[in-house]
Amino acid sequence: QTKARINQDIRWFLQNEGKHDARMNAMMSIAIPLDDSDGYRGRTVYARTDLAAFTVLGPYSGRLLDSEKVRCEYEKEYGKEAGNYYFATRSQERLVSAWPEGNLLSLINSPVFTHRTAETEARQNVSAVLVGKNIHFYVTTRDISAGEELWFDYGPDYRHFESGEALRSAQVKEEPSSPEEG
Repeated sequence: QTKARINQDIRWFLQNEGKHDARMNAMMSIAIPLDDSDGYRGRTVYARTDLAAFTVLGPYSGRLLDSEKVRCEYEKEYGKEAGNYYFATRSQERLVSAWPEGNLLSLINSPVFTHRTAETEARQNVSAVLVGKNIHFYVTTRDISAGEELWFDYGPDYRHFESGEALRSAQVKEEPSSPEEG
């Protein structure tokens, strides 16, 4: 039953490509933690409403970088920080880059700041499901309350946070939603 619901939601996203913003904005909001004075977390994603376990949040979207040459040209144009928005495809030969044209899912932060602990693993509440060769869909792994920050562990190679950074409290300044489709 859960698998059938996930498949149905993924089919909806695939059939309605380019028309996801309203659905995603109803579930999630982007906010900047007000106490993030050093800017390590930056914009992040919070649940706008209560989300049940195994809710499909949407696809991680962006530009497909299908060769090392294309990736190098991309980084020359956008800088090395664009690498914080890469998601490897199944083959590990291509990358999807959400910089600068991805959706709000690219702003979900990793709970791992310096090294993996039981606490950081427990904080993760979003996982990815690979559909086909290139598309990752984010799915909640447990019930999430409205206002709770969404967390996804991007793996051991992801190093966004500086060593020694601690998790900040959740006082936030909400950003406006993405524009609605017309």
